[in-house]
Amino acid sequence: MSLIDRIDITTFKLECSNFAKDYHYPISGSLVYQPGVTSERKGLLVQVHTEDGLAGEFADFTLTGAPEQAVEAARSAVGQHWHERELIYRKARRASRPAHSYGLSFIDVALWDLAGKAHKAPLYQLLGGHRTEIPAYFSCHNGDRKGNLSSKEDVVAFARPLLELGFGGFKMHSWHEGNKWEEAENVAYMRKELGDRVELMLDPACVFDSLADAVFVGKACEAAGFKWYEDPLRPLGIGIYAHRKLCEALDIPVLQTEHVAGPEAKADFLLNGGTDLLRVDVHYDLGVTGALKTIRFAESLGVNVEAHGPSPVHRHLIAAMQNTAWYEVANISPAMDDPSPLIYTCGYSDNYRSIGKNGTLKVPQLPGVGVEYDHDLIQKNKIATVSVRNEG
Repeated sequence: MSLIDRIDITTFKLECSNFAKDYHYPISGSLVYQPGVTSERKGLLVQVHTEDGLAGEFADFTLTGAPEQAVEAARSAVGQHWHERELIYRKARRASRPAHSYGLSFIDVALWDLAGKAHKAPLYQLLGGHRTEIPAYFSCHNGDRKGNLSSKEDVVAFARPLLELGFGGFKMHSWHEGNKWEEAENVAYMRKELGDRVELMLDPACVFDSLADAVFVGKACEAAGFKWYEDPLRPLGIGIYAHRKLCEALDIPVLQTEHVAGPEAKADFLLNGGTDLLRVDVHYDLGVTGALKTIRFAESLGVNVEAHGPSPVHRHLIAAMQNTAWYEVANISPAMDDPSPLIYTCGYSDNYRSIGKNGTLKVPQLPGVGVEYDHDLIQKNKIATVSVRNEG
């Protein structure tokens, strides 16, 4: 196997219509509906090049600090053989201490993309998967008070036609105020209006200040037969003790660890009773390599791992996973029909209208991650490129 010769890290910007970050409490930095406003979101493209001409790449929206972290992780990767993903993972994690290396996630996925292209196989086949279509549910933006899911009636009016399109279930993200009475009423109303056979979930997105309020709304989800209850407690959903108390109080699966990054911390969270199900996200959890560690650990215990949010990489993982329910098309609303960056030229889409009548979405079939990027668009909107080279 050849050596990694160069890694290019490019940040770029994309316009976002009718949404912007709001830093007023209790919204506190969330991307929320702002009618008539055009804001910018940053993206990150990582390209890995080998000395014999192979290349792998990955692009998506980026997290704060990830581009700088990707540069540091690239320094641990150049000069290594491209197949040495485990060694690169270990080197880059140690080099990033005490921070968490979100930038490594992009490099790791690009390395898997390279592997798929070298072997002329889509990622899910490298992982032993056999499914070419996967079931999907959708989740909405947090409700707001500006006309985009502002009431329980608005939520149901949005959800009903999407369920008729073919989605197998719906997950509501709560309003930001954390009003337990409104939340409990909404849970009961969703069940009443959407029917007994629809799979429903609630993700308050960390809006409740007290365990008591979280339990109160969880009991409403329990009574309504919801599939799971996710991340109700402020501020981050990372404390095992409080979530163990939540699990003990409820007879409904609790889904945690979206904000608990990395396989070791997720394992601790589960083994110490802080969750019933696990979340994984290649962007947060150190790429495909890191995500696989969580997935294999959970499978050995018979515990489901649910992939967080849309990504072509998540489609591949789900196609190869044993213990998982489905793919999340998140976050959408009447004001946004496609939550993913519009950077593809191959037809890949997470627009909710792409769902099949059988409730499934297709797994990309091109080699590697299986998508092709609009490099002209990315270059047009480029902020900066940093190249890390193997200096021997």
